[in-house]
Amino acid sequence: MPTSNSGQSWLQAFPPTAFAMVMATGIVSIAAHLLGYNIVGWVLLGINAVAYPTLLAITLCRLLRYPRAVHADIVDHARGPGFLTLVAATAVLGSQFAIYHVVPQALPWLLGLAAGLWLILTYMFLAAMTIGQRKPGLHTGLNGTWLLVVVATESIAVLAKAVSPLDGASPPLDLLALAAWLLGGSLYMMLITLIFYRWCFVPMTAADLTEPWWINMGAMAITTFAGSRLMLAAHHLAGWPGDAHLVLRVLTTACWVMATFWIPLLAALFIEKHIIIGDPIRYTAAEWSVVFPLGMYSAATYTYADAAHVPFLATVARVTVFVAFATWLLASMGLLRSTLRAVSAVKRK
Repeated sequence: MPTSNSGQSWLQAFPPTAFAMVMATGIVSIAAHLLGYNIVGWVLLGINAVAYPTLLAITLCRLLRYPRAVHADIVDHARGPGFLTLVAATAVLGSQFAIYHVVPQALPWLLGLAAGLWLILTYMFLAAMTIGQRKPGLHTGLNGTWLLVVVATESIAVLAKAVSPLDGASPPLDLLALAAWLLGGSLYMMLITLIFYRWCFVPMTAADLTEPWWINMGAMAITTFAGSRLMLAAHHLAGWPGDAHLVLRVLTTACWVMATFWIPLLAALFIEKHIIIGDPIRYTAAEWSVVFPLGMYSAATYTYADAAHVPFLATVARVTVFVAFATWLLASMGLLRSTLRAVSAVKRK
């Protein structure tokens, strides 16, 4: 059995962010479907259908075998938010099933599971952060994974909107989708303020520019995606005062602009770290934190172009989806090589 550098078994050291692979694969699959690349989308759906239960089984085994390691992770400022990838992965898988019209009877169960996990993991993590007596500064305690709180919340909004019309309009699910969308946006505004302060007023090195910072963009991209889905079904939002579509369009446009704003800066910092400074790219589970935002931006931009009636933006999505898929391939190759090395290490013992 492979071990980590600290002598832990691979199961004990299994990263909380492992489900980011399912998130990334799922959203690239959805983007591929929206843009007409159905063969690619179906292949990625098949991969997720195997990867999700496998990772879930490993996570449950880790919880049973090493509960102290799981507890140590969830009360840690840097690693704790990673557990929310389980929430987002569950909801993204459900959204995949919905868009490909696969096992629709499973969608309410996946929504219920995602919502239940959100309640447990979000409040458990935030409670631990609140009552913990040892609190690091922004430099060591805050990173892009904190925005997984936003991503997980918005993923529930997307899936709730997909489940709502299955048996006719469902006002409770429409309200859940709307509430989750607004809550995610509010959480983003709180967290991005701290992140912007940390970036601009706390010293940072190239080593601090890790992949999870791409979630700065990904969190706004999924908020755009959820808002666009709500725009397309605005006539179902009964009880809203005034023009619901107009309100949704203004707020969703702001989200898309914010997501787009981050891309040049993140790309420039990526070039600075890996090309100019020459820091080599090594595979970790965090690499999927780059794939997911790129895939989500493609899906969000295409859906927003449809909902807001700005078809020229669909061209942007047709370009970025290739970037997302290329990044997915590179991350997959890194995962495969890492797995083969671990297996080889076991055989040599």
